[in-house]
Amino acid sequence: MKAFTLLELMVVVVIMAIMGAMVVPMMVGAGEMQALSAARIIATDLQYAQNVAITMQTPITVQFDASADKYTLSNTSGPLKHPMTNKDYVVDFGTRDDFEQVDLAAASFDGGASLVFDELGSPDAGGSVTVLAGSQTYRIDVTSVTGTVSVVTP
Repeated sequence: MKAFTLLELMVVVVIMAIMGAMVVPMMVGAGEMQALSAARIIATDLQYAQNVAITMQTPITVQFDASADKYTLSNTSGPLKHPMTNKDYVVDFGTRDDFEQVDLAAASFDGGASLVFDELGSPDAGGSVTVLAGSQTYRIDVTSVTGTVSVVTP
C-alpha cells in the first residue's frame, strides 16, 4: 500500500499557505490598495505641480473635479504636458480599470476645488482632498504657506 510521507504533506501545505498568502490579500484588500495608491498618486502630483511652479517661475493650478473623479494640472497656457506620456496632464480615476473603486469624495481648498502654487511653491490656500475606496479613506492635506503635502487616514 502506498501513502504520502509526512515530508511530502508538509511541502504541499507550505506551498498552499504561500499561495493563499499571495491571493487572499489581493481579493480582500483591492479597494484599500486602490485608495492608498490613488492617495499617493495625488500627493506626488501635488508635489510635482509645486516643483514645476518653482522651476518654471509660473503659477501652476491643480483643478479637482470630485464628481468626475479626476484632476488637471495646468498653467496660464492650458494643461501641462505629462512628462512620461507627453499628453495633457489629466488624471482620471473614473476611466482607469485599475482604479475602478476609487472615489474622489471631496476637494476643498478654502472652499474651492482648485489649488494654485505660485513661483515660490507656496499654495494660494491650504486644504485637502479625500479619497475613498472599499472601506478605506485617505486624506491628502496641503498646508498653507509652506505647501507641505501629507497623506493621512482620518
